[in-house]
Amino acid sequence: MKFIVKREALDLGLKVVGIIIKNINNSQMNKDILIFKEKAYKELKEKYKNFNIETDLILRGFNEIHKKIDIKRRKNIPINEYIIKRFLKSEPLEEGNCLIELYNIITLDSRLFIAIHDLDKIKGDVTLEITNNKKYVTVKNEIKTINQDEYVYMDAQDVIYRLDVDQSQKTLFTDNTKNIFITLEGNEATSAEYLMEVASEIIDLITTYCGGTAQIIYK
Repeated sequence: MKFIVKREALDLGLKVVGIIIKNINNSQMNKDILIFKEKAYKELKEKYKNFNIETDLILRGFNEIHKKIDIKRRKNIPINEYIIKRFLKSEPLEEGNCLIELYNIITLDSRLFIAIHDLDKIKGDVTLEITNNKKYVTVKNEIKTINQDEYVYMDAQDVIYRLDVDQSQKTLFTDNTKNIFITLEGNEATSAEYLMEVASEIIDLITTYCGGTAQIIYK
């Protein structure tokens, strides 16, 4: 599989990294990941003391990109900002398998948009591009239509992520997922060095706690 990023998406200010990790074991939690989770959340609580979403440069960077294509913020909160807001309000985050737990921690730690797809559910190559008049099925099994020029991640057949807001049901990972495709997205407030630092963290954590072998296929 190739990950193709169109110039039109980069011109908005998007910065992306693509990672494939194969032969993971996501079927069950273990003592090691639970110990790591407890330690990580203690550190994150300290990190987020006095944190202000409205002035954070990384989160503002995503909203600035949305403004360029006239996306209304109220109904289109990037998933990373949504997770941070829940964390700040001490509201529960999604729990479950190893990937879910690591995804929450890495998102909170980096403040970047991260998406994890089941690689075996992807058809052909994945392209980050601008599109409209495309339908997709949300994780809540709702059929939605992209009615204006928006950036999307598409495989050869379908939208698999709209903006940094809605993942398609098609490529959701499960406890039985063995191979994953990860996209890591930054903006004009994030350096290339920072993206690669977070990419390395993602690879290290997932291969440590879920096993597998990793390859960066786009940077």
